[in-house]
Amino acid sequence: MVRLIRKLYRAQLLTPTGLFHLLVALVTTGVNLMALLRLVSQLHPHRLAVTDDRDRFSYRQLWQQAESLALTLQRDYGIQRQQKVAIACRNHAAGIKAIFAVSRLGANLFLLNPELSSHQMQALTERLAIDFFIFDWQDEQPVSPWLEAALQQRRALPAYHVTAPSIDQLSSIPRLTNSPLKTVKTGNIVVMTGGTTGQPKPASRKPSVLNFLPPFIALLKQVNLDDYRSLYIATPIYHGFGLAALLIGMVLGGELYVTRRFEAAQACALIATHQIEVVTLVPLMLQRMLKHNSSSLSSLQRILSGGAALSPSLVQDTLVQSERSLFNLYGTSEAGFCILGTPALLSRKPASIGQPVWGVNVRIVSDREQEDGDRSIGRLCIRSAWSTDRKRWIETGDLAYQDAEGDIFLCGRVDDMIVSGGENVYPIDLENMLMQHPDVDSAVVFGIPDAEFGQRLQAVVIKKPHTELNEVMLRDWLKPRVARYQMPALIEFRTDLPYTALGKPDKKALRDSGSF
Repeated sequence: MVRLIRKLYRAQLLTPTGLFHLLVALVTTGVNLMALLRLVSQLHPHRLAVTDDRDRFSYRQLWQQAESLALTLQRDYGIQRQQKVAIACRNHAAGIKAIFAVSRLGANLFLLNPELSSHQMQALTERLAIDFFIFDWQDEQPVSPWLEAALQQRRALPAYHVTAPSIDQLSSIPRLTNSPLKTVKTGNIVVMTGGTTGQPKPASRKPSVLNFLPPFIALLKQVNLDDYRSLYIATPIYHGFGLAALLIGMVLGGELYVTRRFEAAQACALIATHQIEVVTLVPLMLQRMLKHNSSSLSSLQRILSGGAALSPSLVQDTLVQSERSLFNLYGTSEAGFCILGTPALLSRKPASIGQPVWGVNVRIVSDREQEDGDRSIGRLCIRSAWSTDRKRWIETGDLAYQDAEGDIFLCGRVDDMIVSGGENVYPIDLENMLMQHPDVDSAVVFGIPDAEFGQRLQAVVIKKPHTELNEVMLRDWLKPRVARYQMPALIEFRTDLPYTALGKPDKKALRDSGSF
């Protein structure tokens, strides 16, 4: 506890000055995200806050522009408390300012995936009954009729535009009135659940300082984030992991770097040029950066991976580069961040996702038919104060087991498990084994129908460049390493894999394109 108090004091959050500015922010702004930005702008007014592909802002500039934007959105566009405002933007300063401005007005904030097609976006905004829509303008694409109608009715704004009103333009206009906005309580912050099947579902939570203290404390005590100043948020801010990185980075007064799109070459250059110390990313991003130029990542002191499963082979490759930097953060849209794997644990058990952070209860619900040798595999369930429903257990959709030391291991998604010839088979086991082959760059495994066994496994494999690996060679390598029921019925070699917008292998797309 003493160590934690020292950390909070060093971050100026528990100093007399910090507590004073926090009180002023809450009294004048209300309990919303803007109070956080106002607090940091008073503690670190001239410190660099956000750098994106086109601009950079200090904390004072960011707060002033977000406050000005909030006033304009209320006065000229009628956004009010409890209305539903959707933001479908990539990682850039205009999107960040919009997040704080909408929260300042007490509206309910919906963060949507900008990768959705126009038809999908229209259907989603109609289903959610969105009142106002903030989006990334696509110069090369015509504006769809529904969006054109929303713009004409002043129910939509682009983040950037050369001539028309935009979030960027409106936030840059100095306030012409001294009348302050009313103090308001924050609305809900809603992120959409991921997944490759079905419609995305809203995961809604109302920000609470007390409820979010445990995960914040875990990142201070176990990751020591307060020791570092610069953070590159490579994960999408519309996803819970990226949003959490944004807010925690700001609480600590960090220098935050964002880019509209992730490209390995650009990311490596950004980290090397600015000597960035911390990065949040998904495993696919890490894999591509290591492959592109691992030496450019030498400044990184903390690599925070989340959003998708971290393969044991990637863990080992990363720890070879930097033995103390890799952390695995497990969470879901509904449960939030809840399990942490430290470098010390990952070096001993690279397949583990770690242990629950303080304040998280974990339960693995096993069915008798899912017993698998020494592993009692079941549905991973989470309960915590910061989940979307803290009164009930939340099913993550993942299968997992816990070893004698309390470390948790994933066995894939609940709907990934297949029954082949009466045996429970987990595709992730074969995926992890394939990734250990020296000539395999990446692999995805999923179930397919089989007339004799009910279901069998299919493996889609990407070879490393300039290797001679073929199906016969790979099967011969697998035979002494996997059980008979784990051998894939089909092995397909491809030059690339489809991925979701969050960097997860798109198994639905692979199944849909299969020839079985």
